[in-house]
Amino acid sequence: MSKAKGLVVSGGLAALAAGWMLSPLVFAAAPGVANADAHAGVETPDVRGRIIQLLETEALYRDRVDWAAARQRLRAAGSTEEADSILDQLIARSTANHGRWIRASAMSTPSGRLQRTAQASQLRRPATQAGTGGPAAHRSRKSDPIGWVSIPTFKEDSAAAPEVRHQQQLTFAQQLQSQLRAEDQRSLCGWIVDLRANQGGNMWPMLLGVAPLLSTQPDGKEVIGAFKAGRAQQDWTLESGRLLVNGRPRMGLAAAPYVLRHPAPAVAVLFGADTASSGEMVALAFRGRHATRSFGQHTAGLSTGNTPVRLADGSMLLLTASVSVDRNLIGNGEKLVPDVVVSDAADAEAAARVWLMEQPACQGVAMVPKMSR
Repeated sequence: MSKAKGLVVSGGLAALAAGWMLSPLVFAAAPGVANADAHAGVETPDVRGRIIQLLETEALYRDRVDWAAARQRLRAAGSTEEADSILDQLIARSTANHGRWIRASAMSTPSGRLQRTAQASQLRRPATQAGTGGPAAHRSRKSDPIGWVSIPTFKEDSAAAPEVRHQQQLTFAQQLQSQLRAEDQRSLCGWIVDLRANQGGNMWPMLLGVAPLLSTQPDGKEVIGAFKAGRAQQDWTLESGRLLVNGRPRMGLAAAPYVLRHPAPAVAVLFGADTASSGEMVALAFRGRHATRSFGQHTAGLSTGNTPVRLADGSMLLLTASVSVDRNLIGNGEKLVPDVVVSDAADAEAAARVWLMEQPACQGVAMVPKMSR
């Protein structure tokens, strides 16, 4: 792999692993492609040639492709449709299905740049589990000693002005912190973070929003993960309500960050097969944290970083160029396996609660009795 030179990290469009299912996304810029759209003034751009060049030199899994043979296949294509199909296959192979070429026509439509904003209900325990008895029923009792926050998919409108996108990101992060504040009004001894419905988007508002739980030292600096590309590494660092990437400010709240009544609590993280890309990044940020354990099923396996590269015809290449790692610098871009594997959602919550109630802060705290159906 080539040596990275300063990764520029940004948020943006969703990468799609297959079809148009929203697959998540997180952007870490690939080495040497920060100014890849510099050729936008060319009247007859060789977009396919540019994509091949970027994939061959920067894609994370470029060694899986015979590029000379790939160019021959493209030259022999009998139609534009066939050439584009070949190119999509090359992107999928060299990015392990995380990258994608989003055509200019898709970029200009609402479906190509759909904004995903969170409703208040999405930040709480999933409604489908409410009132069914068992562990989920605890959430309807004010005396429940376990706090809960769900972190859903989020991405801003990529066609909006930068200041509008920034405000959308801040709003999402603040929504998460407001949910934490609301939960923290009870007497809590532990927390559940639910990532099972998080298919990705922009990771930074997610991390900033849940920073009060991620941090074990609210008044200091704390590395919670990193991107790695070759020998280059970009740390994700929390510092007093701000996120730093490689030591540079990436995102911060407009108001003072919320500080938990009991900082550095025990946290149970739930994830599963629908947890992907940015959702996996948040899971990685919790992995290795003190007093933290994960429950559920393996994730989608897209724990890699994408760089959005705008091309001369207005299209965009999502170029997978880095691997995401946890705070102990462990990660391989593949599926995350929880500490405790369970069969379904109810079992995940039940196992998480049992573990939390065994932690020092919860010992001696009465668990809310089950409610009848």
